[in-house]
Order: sequence, then structure tokens, then C-alpha cells
Amino acid sequence: DFSYIFYTTHYGAPSGLITSFLDRFFYAGNCFAYKPGAAIVSCRRGGATSAFDQLNKYFTDRNMPVVSSQYWNMVHGNTPEEIEQDLEGMQTMRTLGKNMAWLLKSIEAGKNAGISLPEIEPRVLTNFIR
Repeated sequence: DFSYIFYTTHYGAPSGLITSFLDRFFYAGNCFAYKPGAAIVSCRRGGATSAFDQLNKYFTDRNMPVVSSQYWNMVHGNTPEEIEQDLEGMQTMRTLGKNMAWLLKSIEAGKNAGISLPEIEPRVLTNFIR
């Protein structure tokens, strides 16, 4: 199942398929600025926190608000049926969905109230090798 492989944690990191996709997708520039993002990881047993950390770095590198939940956005199980048995993980996913909906509504309300997005400064790259 392609979608399961796409989002699964492998060896404590996101799958090569998703990181390859994200590397190319985010290389496109800052067109994703101020669009909310949320990483969700699934693993059989371990490796979710390091994969979660790696995925969130894509969002923070592009001025994207990171949507959180009541805990880290992860579920545990080897199959979709096992994941459904992770009651805490499923509750975390529901909370994440509610938080994402709230943030999107808040952004829209801000736009309607005339609140503009912050100006993005030209990027300054520093090389510490002197």
C-alpha cells in the first residue's frame, strides 16, 4: 500500500520516499510561508520522535506555523487496524485536526480584520568558516 509506506517511519527516520519528496517540494522556495503544517508519524514501536523532529524542520525552515496537538503527532501500530487500537494516538490525531481547523479559521479571521502577514526579510546566510 503506497500511502502506508509514504508515511511510515523507517530506521528512526521518515521513509526515503517522503524525505525525497519533501526535499524537492520545499526546495521550490518560500511559497509555503504562513501556511500551517503538521507532521504525523506512524511507527510499529520506536523511532517516531526522531522522524517527527526531522519532518517539522521542513516547516520551520519555510516560515510555516507548526500545528501541535496534546502530544507529539504520532501513532503506533504495524497495520492500520493496530493503529486504531492506539487510543491515545487516535485522540492526539483528533486534537490535531481540531487545532488545525482552529488555526485556519483564525488566519482567515485575521485576514478579514485587515491583519497582514509579516514581511519576510531577504535571507542572510552566514558562513562561520573565516
